[in-house]
Amino acid sequence: MSSKVHERLSDILRWSGQIPQFVLALYALQGRVSATRSLLPILIAAAITLGFAGSSAPNDHQARFQAIGVVVAGRGFSLGGWEWQALGEKARAWFDRTGAGLTVEQERALVFGYFDGVAEVRRLEDRVNRLVSASNEAASNESLAQAREQLAALRAQQQQRRPLVEAVIQRQVAELLAEAGMGIAGTPAPPVNFTFTEPPQILIISPRQEIRNVYAQMLAPDIDSAEAHDKEAAIVEQTNLSAYITKIGGMAAYPTMVIDRGSLTWVFSTVAHEWVHNYLTLFPLGMRFGSSPELTTLNETVADIIGDEVGRRVLARYYPELLPPEERIQKPEEQPDEPLLEPGRPRPFDFNREMRETRLRVDELLASGHYETAEQYMEARRRFFVANGYHLRVLNQAYFAFHGSYATGGASSSPIGPQLQELQRIKTPEDIAGFLHTVRWFTSAADLERALCGMQNGE
Repeated sequence: MSSKVHERLSDILRWSGQIPQFVLALYALQGRVSATRSLLPILIAAAITLGFAGSSAPNDHQARFQAIGVVVAGRGFSLGGWEWQALGEKARAWFDRTGAGLTVEQERALVFGYFDGVAEVRRLEDRVNRLVSASNEAASNESLAQAREQLAALRAQQQQRRPLVEAVIQRQVAELLAEAGMGIAGTPAPPVNFTFTEPPQILIISPRQEIRNVYAQMLAPDIDSAEAHDKEAAIVEQTNLSAYITKIGGMAAYPTMVIDRGSLTWVFSTVAHEWVHNYLTLFPLGMRFGSSPELTTLNETVADIIGDEVGRRVLARYYPELLPPEERIQKPEEQPDEPLLEPGRPRPFDFNREMRETRLRVDELLASGHYETAEQYMEARRRFFVANGYHLRVLNQAYFAFHGSYATGGASSSPIGPQLQELQRIKTPEDIAGFLHTVRWFTSAADLERALCGMQNGE
């Protein structure tokens, strides 16, 4: 199957959510030839349905999306091609039983060592960047060559370590998921599988008059901020739509993609978060991912809630020193007093609080038809965030269309986040399996409201 066909099929699967990605992964394991033959009828049907071969003149809507395609031409990402390679690597690790027989202390040492290496890679990358911008004197060139050599050697070492560290983290997350009741015979289904890699960037398109995701495309991971800015500006000029290109920390392909530049706390939560997406594709809620803004928000927020809780449990068991001080087990005499704010002292800057305030005001302006005023307000607020240490490159309708799908974050004005948190509280926070088993059958936000109302009334 050609890479272009793979890419188109993978995009269809990811953004329509109609076929579980885990099933696609099992198909892929049968082998390239058999999968090509089995999927050919699906490809033909998809091509007919989507009108790829249509000869009629494009309408204004289609013309805009064609213009977007021209702007980002050559900068797409082949998810199918990536999955063939990643699945092969995971199959080898499974047959080799990578990581089997390690003690907990050995596992901890491997994980800490790998992330020490991540920090050193970032330090050397920064050194190379600074030397590149320095003078071209011989001494500088020598230092640059040495730094690049060190960086290349360290990256090679990290690449050798990576499969073993991934196996350790997969086992630790899987153990906590199974203990929470999300497994069959002690194993989560689907199995926890992830790869440390640079995920694709995402292009999000929204109308300027409202906050709504009308188009999304995966782009190459190596697009820098200058290129992203130029492409966003070109899309706005040619289509009069709001555009936002952003890096992501993970993606629910199979195996899932996770970056290794975050903290260990974030890594465990993200591995669990992406596993929840894989799990949900086997049920109505996940199958409808992307079919409406509310269902996208439901999916993302459920994954956030469970991912954060599973990540916390992994830390508590294997890396308790990384837990926030208030969550560590302490003797009563070791527990600190509640800090008091000094009278008249201004509140510390709270990103989520300020972003929520921004979103609500933008919603008001857009609802009254003042989208240009809303854009001026968002730019003023972006500069406000930058002045307070949050270097937002973009703050526009497309930004909120993407980040607003995570209803527990400040960029969302959706009631879904608080409703899901209340549902989890009623079912008891410890019972994350019961929570997941309830929400997986939801097909609309109304299902959440009915479930919450029924539990509040003791039904």
